[in-house]
Amino acid sequence: MTPEEKLEHKRAIAREKAARAHRRRMDSTTKAERRQIAQENDTRLFDWGRLLPHIERRPDGCWLWRGSFSLVFGVLRPWVKAGALGGMRADYIVCCLHRGRPPPRCFPSRTCETVGCVSPDHLVWSNMAVETAKARVRHEQEKLVGRIE
Repeated sequence: MTPEEKLEHKRAIAREKAARAHRRRMDSTTKAERRQIAQENDTRLFDWGRLLPHIERRPDGCWLWRGSFSLVFGVLRPWVKAGALGGMRADYIVCCLHRGRPPPRCFPSRTCETVGCVSPDHLVWSNMAVETAKARVRHEQEKLVGRIE
């Protein structure tokens, strides 16, 4: 066996061992606990060193995401597989790193309303009720200004 084959064999054994441990953990947990474990495992793959090369800092305080996008959200992929889709929202990762784990049913929301901003100072955990109320206020303000009828 060549040294490369030995190394690949060791890696395969390590992958199988990790998969067995993961399956054991998943078998003894509820669906909500499994989701929490998956999110914790995903966010552990990230740190500021991976994020900063994709960020452009502007003088107004916004940090614009210059990496990949999915719809209007910046996306950072923790792993790359041929033809694989997915990844995690950049604003979610920054909010986790800066503010800790999200409360239940919460997601990151921008206070600056700049699409693509991932500045930790502009991101807060929010929920759908708060975002709906903000949208109603914004809609009423736009009606007063005359942008919409």
